[in-house]
Parts: sequence; C-alpha cells; structure tokens
Amino acid sequence: MRAARALVAGGWRRAPQVVAAGVLLAALACAPGRYTALNGFRMYYEVHGRGPVLVLLHGGMGHGGQLAQQRPLMQQYFRTVVPDLCAQGRSGDRDGPLTFHTMAEDVVALLDRLGVEQADVWGWSDGGVVGLDLAIHHPDRVRKLVTFGANFAPDGLNPPDVAWNATATAASLGPEARLDYASRAPDPAHFDAAMNKILDMWRSEPQFTLEQLGGIRARVLVCAGEHDVVRREHTEALAGAIPGARLWIVPNASHSVMLEQPDLVNRTVLAFLRE
Repeated sequence: MRAARALVAGGWRRAPQVVAAGVLLAALACAPGRYTALNGFRMYYEVHGRGPVLVLLHGGMGHGGQLAQQRPLMQQYFRTVVPDLCAQGRSGDRDGPLTFHTMAEDVVALLDRLGVEQADVWGWSDGGVVGLDLAIHHPDRVRKLVTFGANFAPDGLNPPDVAWNATATAASLGPEARLDYASRAPDPAHFDAAMNKILDMWRSEPQFTLEQLGGIRARVLVCAGEHDVVRREHTEALAGAIPGARLWIVPNASHSVMLEQPDLVNRTVLAFLRE
C-alpha cells in the first residue's frame, strides 16, 4: 500500500506531502523492548500496559515508534503489543519474499509466544492490511479491528502512487529513508534488500477478494483521511464488503491522519474499542 516518494505516513512510501513527518517520527522513539526468534527471524516488540490485549501495527517501511502518539492513551486501557514487522524497524529479515500473509502469521506466532488467545488489532497502512489478513485467516484471534489507510488491492491507491510503485527501487526512497532505517535496523547495510522486498510486495499485494472480506467476523472500523493516498471509493468498497463494518473518512486529513490529528483519532478509536 505505501507508495512513498519521500517520507509518508505509512512509512517511507506515500506521496511527497509529509517530509516534515520525518522529524516528528524521529522524536517519537520507542522505549526499549524485547527480541524473540520466530518464523526464521528475530522480531523486536514491546509490551506495555494492562488489560485486554491491543496489537498496534505500524505502516510499511516503518516501525512501532510511528504509533507513539497512540500508545500512552491506549496503555491506560489495554495491554499493548507493538511489534516491528519483518525487515522493518528493529526486527531482522529472513530469506524469501515478504508478504502480508507471512507478516500476519508472524503476529500470530508472537501472540502464541505471549500466551494471548484473542486481541483487538489497530493497524495503520500496511499494518491495516496485516490486520485484515489476520481477521480473514484467524477469525478466532481478532475481536475488533481498526484500519487506517488500508487497501485490499494494489490498484486501490491513487493513480500517481500506483505509477510510482511500478518502477520504484530502494534508491527512489531517498537518503532520509536510508538514514532512518540505519538508525534502528540490526543490519543497516540491509536497507536495499529490505526496501526492495517491500516494494515488490506493494506491486502485487494485497489481493483480498470480496468473498474473503465478506467472511470477516470481527467488528471493524475502516478509516482513512479525506485526502488519503488510498482512493476514497476503494476505502468505501472495503468497508462495504465487511459485514457490519463502520466507515470513518476523517475530514481535512491525509494518509498521515494518525500523526496530524492524534487526539481526535485516539478518542474515536478508543470509544469503538471500548463499546
């Protein structure tokens, strides 16, 4: 989903509109977490708070620190589990291509490791796509799901972003992305390999069918900014395909709405999760 030409809300993918977000994300550093070996790589994750479990999933090419403006409030009501997904953030990589389904299975493996049978899931951008995969393939593990700026097909993005994805390479992301990756990755030299894996994934995934979306049993809140990189009609189609899903298009907001309007976002999502 993330088609970045500079740093954008879901990670380093998504239009050139939020270069300043790089400064903000750098300031939102995560507290020290833990590592666990699972599914062929070392995953970095953090657990904070007490109560029902809420899994927070970052955007593509990003890390758990992107959710720093959501975590303090959520940790008052939930035990938050915040992983850095494979080949991103502080987590390592493994052999083979990267897919949304394998990342979802990594989340399941982490929950198993933590002894968590069921959780709420809140995903931003690629994290939202991983959340959809979880709800489709592990319906017994997801109670409620919140997605921001998620797509269910590669052509769900605006045409310029689809076009950018078609030819982009790791070098297209610019020096800021390389520096951001190197600041936390276990192997800074792995930048090109990791980013090209993600770009390859965006060109062909996700590929959820309407039938798969129609089988989701979790209660779902589908969100996007009014000026998101995901086409509004695609977001509407996503919400319409999931039984009982609610749709929230946030006015005057971009794909970076979770950074731009955190108080509004946090209040709205918390109300949904606590119903």
